[in-house]
Amino acid sequence: MRPFSWLSLFLIAIYFVYGAYVPFWSLWLESKGISAEQIGLLIGLGLGIRFAGNLLIMGRANRATLLIPTCRYLAVLSLLCYLGFYWVDDFWALLALMLLANFIYPTLLPLSEALAARMMLQVKLDYGKVRLWGSAAFIVGSTLVGALVQHYGASWVLHAMILGLLLLTGLSWLPMTPAPQDAPSSGNKIGFRSLLTDKSFLIFLLVVSLLQGSHAAYYGFSALYWKAHGYAENVIGYLWALGVMAEIGMFALSRRLLKGFSYQQLFFIGGLGCVLRWTLLANTTELAWLLVAQLLHAVTFCVSHLGAIRYMTQQLPAEQVIPAQTLYAAFPAGVVMALLTAVAGFGYQQVQGEVFWLMAMLVIPVFFIRVPKRFMGQG
Repeated sequence: MRPFSWLSLFLIAIYFVYGAYVPFWSLWLESKGISAEQIGLLIGLGLGIRFAGNLLIMGRANRATLLIPTCRYLAVLSLLCYLGFYWVDDFWALLALMLLANFIYPTLLPLSEALAARMMLQVKLDYGKVRLWGSAAFIVGSTLVGALVQHYGASWVLHAMILGLLLLTGLSWLPMTPAPQDAPSSGNKIGFRSLLTDKSFLIFLLVVSLLQGSHAAYYGFSALYWKAHGYAENVIGYLWALGVMAEIGMFALSRRLLKGFSYQQLFFIGGLGCVLRWTLLANTTELAWLLVAQLLHAVTFCVSHLGAIRYMTQQLPAEQVIPAQTLYAAFPAGVVMALLTAVAGFGYQQVQGEVFWLMAMLVIPVFFIRVPKRFMGQG
C-alpha cells in the first residue's frame, strides 16, 4: 500500500478513537460516579504518563525502519488495555488502567507523525492532505458517539473506542510500499540529549507547550461545561465536529494559505486565535458564539501544529526529526497537558467556565518569545 493510503487509513482509525475519547471520556467517567475533580486527576495523570510512554517507546523506535513494527505491537496492546475498562468501576482500578492505557495508546500518534515526517522527506508526502483524514475521522467519531450517548447512554463511548481499536489493529498489519528508510547521516548527534541541550529547540518546546497546553480545559471539561448549560450530548458532538471540520479545511489548504509564513509567524497567529477563543468560551455559552469559538480550532490547534511541523522539518537535520517528534509529543501534549488538565479540573470545580480565562492568559508569553533558527531547512 502506498504511503499516502497507509498513513491516511491509519490516522482514520487513530482519530476515530480519539473522536470518542476526547469529547466524551469525561462523560463516561461521570457515569461511573466519578467527580469533576477526580476526572481532572484521572485525565491529567493519564496525560502525564504519556511523557514516559513517548520517551521510552519512541526512544527505542528511533529509526524509521522500526516505526511500523512498533505501531503494530502497540495497536494490539491498546486494544487489550481498553477492553479491560469493561471490568473496572473502582476509582483506583480506573486510575491504574488509565495509566497503562495512556502509556501505550497515545504513543501511536507521535509514531504516525514521525512516519509522516519521514515520508515527507522520502517521497514528498503532502502532510496536510494526509492529516486531514484523521481530522475527518475525528468528526465521524465525535458526531456518531454523541448521538449514541444521547440515545443509548455513556457506555457507547467505550463500545465505539473498541470498534476503532479493532480497525486500527487490522490496518497496522498492512504493508507500506515503499517502506520508510533510515535517513543518511549528516554527522549530527542523534538523540534526546543533543536536542535538550539546544537553546532553539528548548524555546520551541516552551512555545508549543503554551499553545497546545492552553487547550487543556477545552479537551477535559468543555463537554461537562456545555452539558451543565443545557446542551444535549449530540449537540456537543456537533460542536466538536465543527471544530474539526475547520481543522480539515486548514489542513487541506495549508500549502496554499500558509506557504509564505515562517514557523514563528504561525506561532503568533495560533496565539492570537487562542486568546480570542478562550476569551469567548469564558464569557458565553450562547450557541452562536460557541460556533465561532469552534471555527477558531483551525487556528488554535491547526496553525500552531503546522508551525511545529514546519520548525521540525525545516530547522532540524533529517535524522533528528523522529527524536524531535518524540519530545514534541512528550512535553506539550504529555507532561504539560497533564499538569494543566489537573489544574483545569480543580479550577472547573471551583469556577466552572471562568477557567478558560486561565487558558487565555497562558498564551500571552508566546507573543514575546522568538524561536531562533537552528539549521538551514530540509525543504
